[in-house]
Amino acid sequence: MTAAPSGPAPATARLDDPGFAEALMAWIGEFADGLARSEGQRDLLRLARAELAAKERSNREVFGCSLFGTLPAAIFEAVAPGRPVPIALPAASSLCFLALDILDDLADGDWPAHWGNRRPAEMELTGVLILSVLVPEALARTTDDPALLAALGFVHRQSLLRMADGQREDLAAADPADWDASWDMATARRVLTARGPDQAWGYAAMAAMLAGASPEAAQHLAGYAHHLTAAASLWSDLAELLGPEGRDLKQGKRTVPLAAHVSALAAPERSAFLVRLAAARTSEAEREALRRELRASHAVAAAMAYRSVDLAMARAALERAGPSDPERLSGFIEAVAAVG
Repeated sequence: MTAAPSGPAPATARLDDPGFAEALMAWIGEFADGLARSEGQRDLLRLARAELAAKERSNREVFGCSLFGTLPAAIFEAVAPGRPVPIALPAASSLCFLALDILDDLADGDWPAHWGNRRPAEMELTGVLILSVLVPEALARTTDDPALLAALGFVHRQSLLRMADGQREDLAAADPADWDASWDMATARRVLTARGPDQAWGYAAMAAMLAGASPEAAQHLAGYAHHLTAAASLWSDLAELLGPEGRDLKQGKRTVPLAAHVSALAAPERSAFLVRLAAARTSEAEREALRRELRASHAVAAAMAYRSVDLAMARAALERAGPSDPERLSGFIEAVAAVG
């Protein structure tokens, strides 16, 4: 992680500033260290921030923006081009993403290497601490207007409820042996959009509200962010499913491209495929055989057409929102479209 500059982290920033990403991470670091009650707590939060810095950097490299750091800031600037972004807003969004990712890793049995010999309970505690304390505290620093702050809190809670229900549905049958006919494309699509895209929806709405957008424009910008993130998530799911370093087959994740392939199979073939999916949890040879089959699958290719639909919906929502300066937001759509 880039070292934080000396002196207090800035309260506002502009995306055009060369050091925006570093300023964001510096603000989060100073903020988290200031809230921590002990050095042990600071150590856990620093481990989490190292993970956040790596994920934010990877996001920018792949999509040209960080979907949970850059995107809310860009929406604020699109609505109010002359005003610097209150950095607590992209910080709250980034921290929310981080906490949910930590808890999701635990649910999936994944163990990022940087946690070393830390126990699962410490990882869980860190995710809960970030979500329940740091995120609300960061949101509280976005505005001095009590009514606006209450409105932001309402949107945040609604997005969490939507994400939690998607996670509940995803966890309901974590083993391929438990899959049944109810796990179809519609279910997979619903689970996909109820996590990252619903967080993006909430923070885009909050960014627009903070910048002074009308309620109607804020809802359109939230829709733009939802569809943009859904398109990016589809690409990520495909990369995790088919890439040699992908973890989805090992973890038994049910994603849109995989659901498309399973749904297209006749009943006997489907049963045999689910047996192979279960075996792939522990066999690299079976995982590679499945990757070859899925790469040639017409159903997987058809599922990826959803990405084009989401990008078209994002363009339409952005046009309806009519922000003062839409150029950067339009550029994000084209950057996601160009990936892969």
